[in-house]
Amino acid sequence: MNDPSRSADPLSRQDARAVLGVTGGKGDTAPLLRTLREHGVGLSFMAALTVLAVVDNFQTQAFGVLAPEVAASFGMNAGSLSGIVAAQGVAAGLAPFAVAVLLRRYPHRVRLAVGTGFAWSLTTLFTGSVVGPVSLAALMVLNGASTGTVALLHPPLLMDAYPPAARMRVMSLYSASSPLAGILAPLVIAGLVSWLGMDWRAVFATLGAVSLVACLYALRLREPQLGRWDVAELRARSGTAAESPAQEHLPGFWGTVRRVLRVPSVRRMCVGFTAMGALAVPYGVVVSTLLEQDYGLTPGQRGLFTSAGAAVSIVALAAFGGRAEAAYRVGPARFMALAGGTLGAAAASFGLSAVVPNLWVMLTLLALGQALLAVIGPCLFIGALSVVRPADRAHAMAALGLIIALGGLIGAGLLALSTVAFDLRGGLLLLLVPAVAGALFVATIRKTLMGDLDALIDHAIGETE
Repeated sequence: MNDPSRSADPLSRQDARAVLGVTGGKGDTAPLLRTLREHGVGLSFMAALTVLAVVDNFQTQAFGVLAPEVAASFGMNAGSLSGIVAAQGVAAGLAPFAVAVLLRRYPHRVRLAVGTGFAWSLTTLFTGSVVGPVSLAALMVLNGASTGTVALLHPPLLMDAYPPAARMRVMSLYSASSPLAGILAPLVIAGLVSWLGMDWRAVFATLGAVSLVACLYALRLREPQLGRWDVAELRARSGTAAESPAQEHLPGFWGTVRRVLRVPSVRRMCVGFTAMGALAVPYGVVVSTLLEQDYGLTPGQRGLFTSAGAAVSIVALAAFGGRAEAAYRVGPARFMALAGGTLGAAAASFGLSAVVPNLWVMLTLLALGQALLAVIGPCLFIGALSVVRPADRAHAMAALGLIIALGGLIGAGLLALSTVAFDLRGGLLLLLVPAVAGALFVATIRKTLMGDLDALIDHAIGETE
């Protein structure tokens, strides 16, 4: 309940920014566990969502390792298989729009997250039963439709579950779910193929069964309060009465998406997410096929490399989270310059890997580029969601998911073009064009992010609509 006496002592702009995590301080970041204890929260919520995200990545990781075997069984080339993966990405980008609409009438994000976890586990299980490219593509689209809820629901849930002083580190730890799956899934695949002699169909069935069991852990999650640590906290400290659902203006789905895209920083971040999609979607197919064609690496050997690269990404996320959080605390200019520079460094690593002839140098550069690309995601998600109203964050994630999917289509198109005019190494070089452009554009967000944070503050304390 708000204290009426607080309205006589207005919240200063500096204090309001501090509530959102921008303090201007340059001191050391307090240890994560201490920060969480001071705010009365723990890591169990993040851990449960991480389990869901790990099993969500099983099918994608399996395709990354077994792409040559899947393509050979159906007589497909790398470009065609990459197109199917991109179609899965489009489904993952479109389905969240339907879920975002559903959230207006059924605001139970945790229940939807857990339910769709079981759905994608079943699609992974039945991937081993497909009989041709058409059924494979159909199942991939279904899987994408169910997995799209991860990007839609998980980051906004983490924003509501954790305070700004810990969000960047929590988001980085959660983002380690993808490379963690990149370790577990390929190792399991390598063991199933090399030790048990399974084909790719049996591997998918096994991963689906493991995923179903893992989803049981997430049944303990409870729904966090919407905007608990930002808008609700600003209103509590300023003595502003919280809006009821009847009072708050809800413009409808497309009206909400338009409101999100009117935020200047979000529009600029769309370019960064496009660049990420153009690199990330075709990456697994390109690298796996290149290692098989040029160096003759077996599925087990490719799986070991994927696991090693994922381990490097986890280390990078753990080391980068604190530094990025400190940069955000100082101000958006330093934070977004750090993000843009990291994306540029990732592009440089991938570019060099395409031209070096030595296998070990190539693998090192690929792992470095993958690690640098991994740390960009938390920065962009934190930057985008920090300036969006809590009630609009699911819609923001739906729009950004579609942007990533469209970036994946661009990447798949560039890859298909390169397989006709060049080779796979040329394709990897061609994918760097959108990455470099995205890096330059992300760095410009420093010009708009602080103004967008102030606009959110004005909305929260009732100074503007």
